[in-house]
Amino acid sequence: METVNYGELESGIDLRSRLLKTGLVRIRSHRPLKLKEFESLAQSLGKPLVTTKHVLNENRTVQELSNNGLFGEGEVEWHHDWSYGRGNYFGTVLCNVKNAHLSETWFCDMSKAPTELKNLYKSSVGRYYPPQHLHNTCFTEKQLRILEKQKVERPFIIKHHVTDEEILYCSIGSIMDTEEDLTPISDWVEENCIKYKWEPHDILLWDNLKMIHKRFAFEGTRFLWRTQFLI
Repeated sequence: METVNYGELESGIDLRSRLLKTGLVRIRSHRPLKLKEFESLAQSLGKPLVTTKHVLNENRTVQELSNNGLFGEGEVEWHHDWSYGRGNYFGTVLCNVKNAHLSETWFCDMSKAPTELKNLYKSSVGRYYPPQHLHNTCFTEKQLRILEKQKVERPFIIKHHVTDEEILYCSIGSIMDTEEDLTPISDWVEENCIKYKWEPHDILLWDNLKMIHKRFAFEGTRFLWRTQFLI
């Protein structure tokens, strides 16, 4: 993970290149961002994903993650964002608006999976669909019908479309249909993950192909802003 200061962004730091190199970038800010500032930052990273539920801006590109809204306060299993969606690949940027520290975020770089593990799944394919507990809070009925109809399938071994890295891709929390035993993947991820401890006003962006992530359940009021974007 690489760390930069928000004030340094005006000097022309190429966040996209740093993201592609490290997979995970932390931006430290000594003050809370305004929504327009976060929206502008997200747009500088790539084309934002337009969404529907829990949106905060007119362009429908910034969502609020909260204890009583998107994703709620329960545990969120290991996953790649948007695994069940068709089309282009999206990265994620999150901003700590309030109390993100109530649950740290864990990450694992799946491009670093050992060759033996990648070979084990070189012919494997998984079908993805949003888990049941997210249906009401994260999706409209129309969106769920579209995702069910699309029946998105992804191979376990993929090549990054920009860096050409070989990645073991398995969104454990949203995979709905596969004949494979996922225990070796889960075990390796747990043994090779890192814990990210949120600080006030932190902004975090990651590469959704390389990085799988999770969050534990928590109690209390927690708010973050999120935008997914095309790289």
